[in-house]
Amino acid sequence: MTSSSSSPFAFPFTTFNSEALANFLPDTDSIGSVARGAMEATTESTRASVKGFQDAGQTMMGHLKDQMALSVETGKKLSEADTVSDAMTIQAGFVKSAFENNIKSFGELSEVYADTMRAAFAPLAKQARKAAKSAKPA
Repeated sequence: MTSSSSSPFAFPFTTFNSEALANFLPDTDSIGSVARGAMEATTESTRASVKGFQDAGQTMMGHLKDQMALSVETGKKLSEADTVSDAMTIQAGFVKSAFENNIKSFGELSEVYADTMRAAFAPLAKQARKAAKSAKPA
């Protein structure tokens, strides 16, 4: 399936072997089975991705809720502070707690994303292995 280089419709992959591609899968049933498996794997992968993003959203909302509670609690404490020194101590405690909560939340969120990636790619990898086993050696 090659053509001369002067043709505007030249096939760009001169070493492409159409016969090897045609013989890659033993029969049309194999092609259908691989295609069906690929669609099922893609659907499963998409479901895992959506679930993972929902989990990530819930994790972020939980973190936001904790940060808001910390801000409200700090505001109450600041309103009861008697001296500037007390207010500075309360504010420093808030900054420290907020920083620690952010680090904890980022760790949780990275775990959720890593789990999501593993769950999303697992069905695709499984299908790729099945397709490779069903293919005839070239």
